[in-house]
Amino acid sequence: MQSCPASATIQPPNRRSAGTVAAIFCLGLSHHTAPIAVREKVAFSPENLATAHRDLLEQGLATEALIVSTCNRTEIYLHGGQGYHRQALQDWLCHFHGVDPRLLDGHIYTSSDAEAVRHLFRMACGLDSMIIGEPQILGQVKDAYQAAADNGAAGPVLNRLLHWTFRVAKRVRSETAISSAPVSVAYAAVSLAKQLLGSLEGKSVLLIGAGDTIELVAIHLREHGVESFAVANRSAERGQLLAEKFTGNAHALEAIPELLHDADVVVSCTASPLPIVTLETVSAAMMRRAQRDLMLVDLAVPRDIAPEVEGVEQCFLYTLDDLNDIAQAGMRARREAAAVAELLIAEEVGEFQQWRESLDVVPAIRRLRDHVEDRRQEEVRRFMRYLDQGQDPHAVLDAFSKALMNKVLHDPIATLRQPCQDATNESLVAALDILFHLSDAEG
Repeated sequence: MQSCPASATIQPPNRRSAGTVAAIFCLGLSHHTAPIAVREKVAFSPENLATAHRDLLEQGLATEALIVSTCNRTEIYLHGGQGYHRQALQDWLCHFHGVDPRLLDGHIYTSSDAEAVRHLFRMACGLDSMIIGEPQILGQVKDAYQAAADNGAAGPVLNRLLHWTFRVAKRVRSETAISSAPVSVAYAAVSLAKQLLGSLEGKSVLLIGAGDTIELVAIHLREHGVESFAVANRSAERGQLLAEKFTGNAHALEAIPELLHDADVVVSCTASPLPIVTLETVSAAMMRRAQRDLMLVDLAVPRDIAPEVEGVEQCFLYTLDDLNDIAQAGMRARREAAAVAELLIAEEVGEFQQWRESLDVVPAIRRLRDHVEDRRQEEVRRFMRYLDQGQDPHAVLDAFSKALMNKVLHDPIATLRQPCQDATNESLVAALDILFHLSDAEG
């Protein structure tokens, strides 16, 4: 019995073979897996993102790259290249930040393809955040995508993935109660201040930084009765805008030692690589405060407030990690909403994977179209001669259509007629029915 030709081989569904679409790979660490002392060592600043994107591409670790670096996580998403080898990407991360590779032992997680997509969707929806459903992470992912696009690291696959991510996040927020309670890291910080000081009415607050997180803190503080704000920021213009928004006063960072004298609460969140508030600065301020307590909340990674400040008498220093217990309060409704969101995300991951797998057939579709186009042009050239000879156009058109049909169908029909194993022949017939909807036509 003659064996089936290679062209008649049918690949089982969902089996990815060599040469198919490259994997999407994620490597990262977060508050779930690493303490702040580790996270801050591998955090990316806005200033070094361009270098990082360029380095990943130039070293062949990726053809597309996205870096999400926030207070609670550093995650690198890659498509193409050799970065999907965990060790290669982990070595790059350590080398880029100049840290001992042993520092990351036990703190790194990885995922690929559907699991990486699912993780990104969950993260952007706030399901992986310290406080479930917090909205700031979506804006941070959008900023990360903008940076990747600006640096030429976002190609067609990551472009589609990120736009899909934003659509999923919008759907989760509109179809579930995930954001029904205004709980966030900023809200947790304010709740902690209220718990420690009893009431925030009449208290004086120093905000260091003028970004989105600090602004959200200011909103919650005002809702709890705070009227006196001082804003210290590196950029005078941005600091002034925030201060005016909350009827406060804007200052340069150099004014912090004096501002500490009057503050009851200090909340800091900047992108500074080194502490802005030092032990010496706080110690000097406390000597002038007449036994008044000072609460400091450090929301930055790397930390803005020197850890040694915690040892100063009557100073109460809290970092992001300290907010975890507070974040648990009032989360029952969000957990229930999160369960619904997980189902929506699973559905969206499946649809995205279908899109990615459809990319595998694009080259085959192109070859098919080119093949049929070649046959069409051959027949057009041949039958144009008959028209030039003055033959009946209706007869020529009828003959042309039959000849083109025979040309296109010749190879598939010849393959079907070759003796094959029954299972393969049945698969070919079934594929033919699906491709041309023959069963529908018979009905």
